[in-house]
Order: sequence, then structure tokens, then C-alpha cells
Amino acid sequence: MRCLFCKADSSTSRSVEHIVPESLGNVEHVLPVGAVCDACNQYFARKVERQLLESPMFRLLRADMAVPNKRGRFPAWQPADGMERPNYRQMGRFLAKVGLEVLAFKTLSVQGWNDELVNLAALDELRRFARYNEGPDWPFTVRTLHAVNAIFEEGDQSFELLHEFDILFTRSSEAYLVISIFGVEFVINLGGRENDGFRRWLEENNWASPLYAPRAA
Repeated sequence: MRCLFCKADSSTSRSVEHIVPESLGNVEHVLPVGAVCDACNQYFARKVERQLLESPMFRLLRADMAVPNKRGRFPAWQPADGMERPNYRQMGRFLAKVGLEVLAFKTLSVQGWNDELVNLAALDELRRFARYNEGPDWPFTVRTLHAVNAIFEEGDQSFELLHEFDILFTRSSEAYLVISIFGVEFVINLGGRENDGFRRWLEENNWASPLYAPRAA
């Protein structure tokens, strides 16, 4: 096993990797031990995810939805804290990290998935941006899909939706991470710093979210 980000031997690592932080309500979507080495795991927790989670906007959302951190504590938020969003570059790095990990999550059942993703040169620029903060900002799109406290029904069950994600493959062979967090959709191109292909997909699909629209992959 080698780390998805630094490509180092991670066979002695001990930590599982949460694709979306536990403090955003994720308990199911994890990568196996070694997919992300302990050093990269700790780096993302300290230098990327913490800044996101401690931003006023995310503290407000987590407090409103009563989402605890992994120690069972709820974030504090006061009106005087405001509703400032996370730094744009910081959010882009978080989405880049999540995107690569979602690719791994989707291919875990494929033999040789680790070597395939680690050796894929087309993902190296994304890796360096997420892990080492290299290069210019990586653009992403943002739009609201539903109210943060919307109630969904499936069969006889009702639930609130904290996050969901998928990979959109366009006809031009582009791969986009599509993730909704608290009802807000973020989309980022995993292969380059442009989103024209996603806009074309939206125009062809009546501006529906790829999370809900049928599509060819």
C-alpha cells in the first residue's frame, strides 16, 4: 500500500481516513488503513480540515444541526461571530483532497486500485495542490440544492441529509467530484483547473444536480 497523496510506503500506517470529517457527521465513508499515510492524515486534519470546521459558517451550521465532533462536543457559535465562509483556497484544497479520496472509495473493490491511482500522473497536480498547497487556486462551483434542515423520506423513514457525493464523468472524459454538504453542492474538476465541461453537462441536463440526475458514466 502507498499513500494516495505523498506516494510513500504506507503499509505501517495505523489510521483510517475519513473522506468527510467526522465533525461533519461522517461515520461511514472511510478509506482503509494505509490508503492515506498517518503523516498525510494528520496534516489534512490540522492544516486543511480544522480551518474549515472552525470557520464561522461551518460552526453555525454544525451548531444548528447539532453535529458533534469526534469527541462528542458541539461547536459554539454566537451572532457576533458572523457567518464568514471558509477561505476560497482552503475550501479548494479540501475539495481536492476529498475528490481523490472519493475516487479511491469508488474503486476499492477493483484489484490494483491503489497502484492505479497512485501512479496516475493526471492526478499529480491535484495531489500537490491538496497536500503541499502548490500552484494557483483550483476553481470550483457552488450552489444551494436544498435547505440545510430539509427532511427527506425514503419508504417509511424520514431523515436529514448532512452530506452525499459522487463522481461525474463527462463525455469529454473529465472527472468531477460532486459533493453536497449541508445542502450546498460543490463541484471540482479532478483533472485540471477549469470547469467548462461541467457547465456543458449542466446545459445538456437542464441544470439538474449530477447527484440526482441520471447520467452515462
